[in-house]
Amino acid sequence: MSFALLKDLRHLNVTVIHPLDPDGERLVEHLRRIGCTAHLLWPVPAALPKGCDVVFLAMEAEAREEIARLLKAMPNPAPTMLAVVSYENPAMLQMVLESGALSVIERPIRPFGLLTNLAIARNLWLQHQRLQKEARKYKRKLMGDQTVARAKAILMATNKISEQDAYTRLRETAMARRLPIDEIAKAVIDSESLLRGLKNDACI
Repeated sequence: MSFALLKDLRHLNVTVIHPLDPDGERLVEHLRRIGCTAHLLWPVPAALPKGCDVVFLAMEAEAREEIARLLKAMPNPAPTMLAVVSYENPAMLQMVLESGALSVIERPIRPFGLLTNLAIARNLWLQHQRLQKEARKYKRKLMGDQTVARAKAILMATNKISEQDAYTRLRETAMARRLPIDEIAKAVIDSESLLRGLKNDACI
């Protein structure tokens, strides 16, 4: 865990969704001592405040429906989630799992372990966001490669040229027009689809 991450914790905007009781107040106080900007909310809101980085969500059985509605209204990406629990049983565990919490805080609230749990949850959240970004980048690259491969096949069949020559044409056109090669490839595919459609219309 890097020092930079621990330093960044001080600038987090934290929403504590917890009954207005001593535990909720202690949790907010401890978070403010860490350096976070923390706010206590209850009852469970319909949506999170704007700019929320982290949520501490009390798993209250009587508020299960409200919690479910809040979770459905979460932005994408959702903020770092930590669950606050008083006891363990199958129903409570199910609520924690459904919340997507990356860490669990036990009641009564104590300062010991709070910073560690917050840092671990935030680190896991950051890792997940990085993996999601890499996955989207890989997916775009894969789709681009597939587009280029299809465009090459069209050029090879239409102009009776080699795969290397087809790729060279795509690359040179992309450079000349200052566009990504996958955009040129998509234009080739669209043109071929349009010509095919025109031919089919002429045969009707």
